[in-house]
Amino acid sequence: MSEQNDIFISGYDTFTDGILITDNTFSLLSCNQAWKQLFNLPGDWTAHHFDEFVQILSERRVETEPLYSILAGIRSNPLWAGSLDLMAPNGQKIHLQSRPIPDTNKACIGRIWICTDVSEIPVTGERLEHSEKLFKMIFDLIPEGIAITDLTNGTFFEVNSHFNQWWGYAREEVIGKSAIDLDFWVDINQRIDIVNLIKRDGSCKLVPVKMRGKDKKVRNILFSGRIITIDGTPYLLSIPFDVTELMQYEEKVRSLASFIELNPNPIFEINESGTITMNNEATVQVIHDLTGTNDIYRFIPDDLNEILYAIQNGIETTFNREIIVEERTFIEYIYVTNRYHTARIYLTDITKRKRAELELMQKNDDIAAAYEEITSTEEELRQNYDRLVEQEHILYESEKKLKMIVDHIPGLVLTTDADMNVKSIFGAALAKIGLTPNTGVGHKIKDLFESIDASLLDAHNQALQGVVSTIEGYYRERTFLLYASPICDASDTITGTIGIAIDITEQKTLEKERKNLLIQLEKNLVELAFLNDKIRNPLAIISSLVDLHAPEIEEPVNRCVQDIDDIIDNLDKRWIESEKTINFLQKHYGINVEFQK
Repeated sequence: MSEQNDIFISGYDTFTDGILITDNTFSLLSCNQAWKQLFNLPGDWTAHHFDEFVQILSERRVETEPLYSILAGIRSNPLWAGSLDLMAPNGQKIHLQSRPIPDTNKACIGRIWICTDVSEIPVTGERLEHSEKLFKMIFDLIPEGIAITDLTNGTFFEVNSHFNQWWGYAREEVIGKSAIDLDFWVDINQRIDIVNLIKRDGSCKLVPVKMRGKDKKVRNILFSGRIITIDGTPYLLSIPFDVTELMQYEEKVRSLASFIELNPNPIFEINESGTITMNNEATVQVIHDLTGTNDIYRFIPDDLNEILYAIQNGIETTFNREIIVEERTFIEYIYVTNRYHTARIYLTDITKRKRAELELMQKNDDIAAAYEEITSTEEELRQNYDRLVEQEHILYESEKKLKMIVDHIPGLVLTTDADMNVKSIFGAALAKIGLTPNTGVGHKIKDLFESIDASLLDAHNQALQGVVSTIEGYYRERTFLLYASPICDASDTITGTIGIAIDITEQKTLEKERKNLLIQLEKNLVELAFLNDKIRNPLAIISSLVDLHAPEIEEPVNRCVQDIDDIIDNLDKRWIESEKTINFLQKHYGINVEFQK
């Protein structure tokens, strides 16, 4: 809803006029206390649908036939607006007004109903003020761009809030000016006729005229007007209804109706009881040509239950049926519309097509045999394709794993063509020599690696001759172990080379360090052996001298000598174990060091 409608709903409960709001299906949304008081309804009265309220009026012997007529009119035209008077048996007279509530696109989203007890209306200042406020609110709620003008000179006195949307003029642009000044009338004589009509009858209703707004586009308008008196001065309340789009739509409808009537194929409609309510001339002509009668009900399809159910319940759907009339086959396209509760049926003669289908089916045996053969071949191809896809997947996974391995080994992989041009290069060692993957593709190896060891280049040259070689070389102070091999095509022709160079710089450094450590260990062990002899000899001399010259201390001295001798024995054992360690390193690491005891 618009902002004005929101304000209206929030404060309508304070109005003395009865106000009720429904949606566009007549479901009750809300009503104020004044509405309940006017119709003697309980304070907690609620209802789900406007029809329930009408039923209450009927039970109270209020004449409701005019109200039912209005409801029917609103269902056919949701934008209808008008009023009527309801008379109760007790003499109470209630004036009921109804107007649509539009959204910003002028589509009806609900309806407002306003009731006023006009049995006795005392004229008071408060009542007049309230009426003016209510009038102004309703005046602004009306979705058309309406205006109040001076009846004598046509000067604009007031316009509603929708005037700008309708005509493009702001309120301050029109107040005090006339429709003639602003060039509203396409034909000034139409205005003269309307003014004369209103002066004579006091009002006019839905007079067709042509008008234009600020954009100067001519519109087809149904003009309604009424004389109102403000402070003793007669004014014209004008309500235009733009039917430009409606007239264009009607033109399309007339064109469509013409299409239906001129269509050479039968077209007709049936209602919810299966009765034909409309048909074109071709329906009668075709049935007459086939049967010699005018019995168009021969075109009614068999088993109408599903179709009639859809019509009766307003289910918008379509059906396709085939029907045979005098050996002629027709296909019926059946469209059920929930708006008009009818089913429109379009017939097309497909006899020739059916005969062609029959001939095609008669030839189907040969086609079926060929199809079986094709199917068998297709299945074989499909299986071969599946195997190919599986092999491609395996190859992809293998390449993926190989790439993962190569990316993590401390080396690089390089491939060339037969002219020694680099085709690819990748590997974890690239960063150590200042390169990135596939650097220098298309260049010669010698141009990419300017200071490369000649032996590494020679290994690739030998690979082009079919020789597989393993060689150790140097590049940028790093040592590489290169495995070079030729690359051959399906006919075993050498098309290039592949070289896998493993960076063994750290490995060579470690080997050198291990060798140096082993040599040092060997030297230490030799010195230990000499040390043992130098210690044992003095000990033996000490023991002999004590035995000859100082027998009184022989025992403690011998104990000390024994302790020292035990320590030397332990050193001998450690020396023997160290000798085994050196032998193990020599055996498993190939370090040849001469060992001396």
